[in-house]
Amino acid sequence: MSRRLILFLFVALAVGFSWTSGTAQTVIENHYLVYEVPEVYTFTGQIAISDQFGLFCLETVELDKFATPVEKNAEPMVDPTVHQTWWSLYDPQSSWWTTINNQFGEQTWEVKDGRYLVLPALKDTPGTPPLFNHYKCYDAVGPRVDIPVTLVDQFGTYSMIATEVVLFCNPAEKCVDGVTYPWVDPEAHLACYLLEPPTSFGGSAMAYDQFGDWQLTILEPCWLCLPTEKLQTVPTEPTTWGKIKSLYSK
Repeated sequence: MSRRLILFLFVALAVGFSWTSGTAQTVIENHYLVYEVPEVYTFTGQIAISDQFGLFCLETVELDKFATPVEKNAEPMVDPTVHQTWWSLYDPQSSWWTTINNQFGEQTWEVKDGRYLVLPALKDTPGTPPLFNHYKCYDAVGPRVDIPVTLVDQFGTYSMIATEVVLFCNPAEKCVDGVTYPWVDPEAHLACYLLEPPTSFGGSAMAYDQFGDWQLTILEPCWLCLPTEKLQTVPTEPTTWGKIKSLYSK
């Protein structure tokens, strides 16, 4: 193990297990529309991910989603060049109560297992990926919002309803094969909501991220991710995850 990676792991382990923000901050980040992709691309390396929930190390991730910056209800994009590749993982966690605030209001969720590493990416134009946050995304359960949204991106216009939360994403520091990519804005989080009704779509894109170049088939949009503040996080009781999941699924 390299000295750089050892130092990174030591710093990451110093992250506390309960985190509360100070004064509310304005989050400067795109909204993102997340699409399904059928290809299964695999990246293998020595990967360490550190965020406000702790440290996770793994060797393999799989690309199965792609996100575009999107206008929501005619709000402009922060940076239309910044896209995202979504790499699936599985990091079993104890659950956390997390209170967040975004344009859909203040909400309290139960957040559990890690599911995705999200990388900033370019679309169709090769080059150095943009200097935006990486994210680690976790399963989240909370009350439905059922908010109609009009979404406009490079692929089209969609009138849909944002229904229930599916993921909560922390800014993350990524170390791959001894090279560290720090987070850019530790206050910027993402809250991702399921979109209904299902909408068919077919397209293509070439994605460029720090793992490589990826030719993608773009299928239906599935999630809308909003810039979000994290106000408070505390551990839950060990038995609450199943209870809260049952409550919100009714």
